[in-house]
Amino acid sequence: MNKARAGSKPKPTKKAAAKRTKAAATKAALVPTAPQAPEFRLARTEPPPAADEPLVTKWAARGAALLRELAAHGAGDHEYRVDLKDGRFVWLDPRGRVSAEARAKALCSFAPTTSSLTMAWADPLLRAASVRPIDRMPTERDDLDEEGAWRVAIAAAEASGVEWVYRVAAPHSWYFLGLTGLSFQPISPSFTPGSPAGLVLLELEASRKAIRSGAEPAVVLRERLARVGSALLHEAEYAYRSTDWVSRLSRTGKRLETLAEKVPVPSFEAVAKEGTASEWLAPELAGNLDEALGLLEDEWRLFA
Repeated sequence: MNKARAGSKPKPTKKAAAKRTKAAATKAALVPTAPQAPEFRLARTEPPPAADEPLVTKWAARGAALLRELAAHGAGDHEYRVDLKDGRFVWLDPRGRVSAEARAKALCSFAPTTSSLTMAWADPLLRAASVRPIDRMPTERDDLDEEGAWRVAIAAAEASGVEWVYRVAAPHSWYFLGLTGLSFQPISPSFTPGSPAGLVLLELEASRKAIRSGAEPAVVLRERLARVGSALLHEAEYAYRSTDWVSRLSRTGKRLETLAEKVPVPSFEAVAKEGTASEWLAPELAGNLDEALGLLEDEWRLFA
């Protein structure tokens, strides 16, 4: 047995060291520690520039503030109308009188069905009412979901110096606008909308493209035509009432609803009886629909 030298500390045995380690572990386990929040990291799938979380939070707060201000002036539930040709965005009371207004510039447009986004300065229909082109901002994208479209619109708004972002929904597209100069003392108490020809042509062109591509099932095309027709009828009854556009919008809307009804929807009985049912338009019907929409386009181009 080895003897310890004078003045030196005895070396701890392995058994004693094990006891101290166990005691320390027990003590540490009994000492409460502050809970740590799990770390979440947002996957960045969009290339810059697109809004990050702080920017999204900032603009969401701005949007909430805008809604509160509208509500405080009794315009919180009023419908809105926009005339990009004059750069005027208005809220209308139930009598059709302007309750609030702001200046508007187009930021971008987004088609949810195709996940495609186009910046306003690259869109022929929006270019004249667009914000200035933004450096490093891709003019077109085809890989975005709805949240991604909002992020791009917010990034464009931040770079353009507008005060609010407002989304205007059309039957098959979203239009993101940048608003400035909100006022509850409108320049004019009435609002006369501009020509609807541009937006009508846009919807007709999108419908023809969907038919020609053959990428959408018959049920989807039927819904598309019916929705556009219903939207035009609504515009005729509300936004364009008492204008010269009422009869033309109504006629086009009814025509589109009639075309939608020509698209057959397979019944459960037919599927059970035949075993299969075509989901796609027959070539002859597709050609007839395309021709009918082409005639409507020719009619509306006279007013574009």
